[in-house]
Amino acid sequence: MSRIALVAMGTPPAAGGRCHMGPGLRCQHFASALALAGHDVLIVCCEAGVPTRAIKVRELAPVRAGKDVAMLEASEPAFESEALRARILSYRPDALVGATVYASSLALRLRLELPLWADVFGDFMAEAQAKAVVEGDDGVIDRFRQMLLPVLERADRFSCVSERQRWALLGQLGLAGRLSSATAGADLVSVVPCAAGALHAGGKSPIRRGEELAADAFLVVWTGTFNTWCDVETLFAGLEQAMQREPCLRFAATGGGVTGHDETTFARFERLVKGSPYCDRYFLLGWVERDELFGLLAEADVGIVVERDLPERYLGSENRAVEWAAAGLACVTTGLSEFGSGMVERGMAFGVPPGNPEALADILCRLAAERPRVRSVGAACAEEAARRLRPDCTAAPLVDWCSRPVFSADRGRVPGFSTGLFSEPSSLARMLDSYLATLSWGQIAYRSGRWLVRRLARGGRRAGL
Repeated sequence: MSRIALVAMGTPPAAGGRCHMGPGLRCQHFASALALAGHDVLIVCCEAGVPTRAIKVRELAPVRAGKDVAMLEASEPAFESEALRARILSYRPDALVGATVYASSLALRLRLELPLWADVFGDFMAEAQAKAVVEGDDGVIDRFRQMLLPVLERADRFSCVSERQRWALLGQLGLAGRLSSATAGADLVSVVPCAAGALHAGGKSPIRRGEELAADAFLVVWTGTFNTWCDVETLFAGLEQAMQREPCLRFAATGGGVTGHDETTFARFERLVKGSPYCDRYFLLGWVERDELFGLLAEADVGIVVERDLPERYLGSENRAVEWAAAGLACVTTGLSEFGSGMVERGMAFGVPPGNPEALADILCRLAAERPRVRSVGAACAEEAARRLRPDCTAAPLVDWCSRPVFSADRGRVPGFSTGLFSEPSSLARMLDSYLATLSWGQIAYRSGRWLVRRLARGGRRAGL
């Protein structure tokens, strides 16, 4: 068996805390699958949304994921430090795995001569487009490209969340120069769908029937982030129409905005709820402990996913819907993703057109009157999740590669990142302008000086000084 250093953004749920987003769930998914297969795993997590210039590396208590998994927490600047490099090398890893593009870019900064599996967890450039729509600023797109290109050029194997995304990622690899004679016939990209382990029972829900809820309430839930792809206007309008027609309908949401990425979508939804004549029928619970989340899912009647009609949705997936399925909770979904549309087609989710609040209200009211049917679909979801959505099932390609990690066949022939950037000077100028706007004068001076020192050091080495 191999020893794997798994780089992640955010902490996995097993490490505690309340705010668990997609990257942390993806890390736990990978760690569980690898550990269950007998591999030794060291998780190196960078806490998302915590800007700092300090180099910090600290040991965390091991987490249980099939067996004990060692954990380190590091600040982002630490990924360019000798301290973190030395600590990871002391673990003697056979390979690196980056759980998300951001994590894979951090793994590259370590400058370790190890094979790298890069998980492109959702189409990165489609996410950039969705963020640009929310912010009304196309400048953010260049920042996403800046992070993605080195990963495309230098990683040895890739994974994604859907078969649709696999084809998009292969196209991106072609533009990065990776579809060459050296890689012809190579399996560069594997699909690793979202996964959910068995959810343990016994958690106490933050809202309960007979207390905050009437015994006959029909509870609709949203769990996790309100991200750039969420159509909160359609969600709210549909809920309002359904509440007007169905007195027993209630809505609960856990989670909130995505720190450092999208903090406006949830704020918009909060404002809409506060102005509703039915505001006392909404429960915006914020981030809750995992036990409380599982308790809420046990109380709920149906989950809900309302998506914007964007490429990110057609190429991506939904951790939350997979977790609901594992908990035996059916969902109402706009079904734009490969996973969502597949569940609707097989009768394991209730489909509704995007951007149509009237249709959303209709289906919620119909399901409130057909609760045995909703429970029956939820039971089928639980069987489906237990059979094919477990981490050990979905992550089989990653587990197999980690048994014999190898460099890609085109290693050493990959074009440098700078070539791609400087071939588009207008794009580079926009990227620099957008990036510098986020920094203080002190940060600009610090980073410019650090860059200059490194350039001089590299020049000295090339000259043999």
